[in-house]
Amino acid sequence: MSIVILFVAVIIACTATQQKQGIKGQVFWIAGNQLPGPDATKSAHYGVQRELYIYELTHLSQVTVKDGFFFDIQTKLISQITTKADGSFLLRLPPGKYSLFVKEEVGLYANLFDENNAINPVTVKERQYAWMPITVDYEAAY
Repeated sequence: MSIVILFVAVIIACTATQQKQGIKGQVFWIAGNQLPGPDATKSAHYGVQRELYIYELTHLSQVTVKDGFFFDIQTKLISQITTKADGSFLLRLPPGKYSLFVKEEVGLYANLFDENNAINPVTVKERQYAWMPITVDYEAAY
């Protein structure tokens, strides 16, 4: 009986350790004229519910791009989630490097790149949640 209890305790401890890192953030929608001036119609930056697709770290050379949207992603899809109504999300992931994409009607969207052309990169470290705000702004003018 004590071996069973010990076994269950080890499984619970291992599961708890694996659950202590990932990505958390919020998806924001921005549209309209964001430029300063009398005709500016700046929209409020508000959170929106969207589907997020999390891939292995993906470089520009590993996708097809059309009109600012991504298709035919050649890296492995790790997970997909739907954000809350306010755009917030929390996703448990093992340590590693990932690319986040937002699903829009036209295709997958991302607008950040690092110096190596990795798309919307985020690094998850052991026992830490990486903060990832995502701005969906393809209908905004800057």
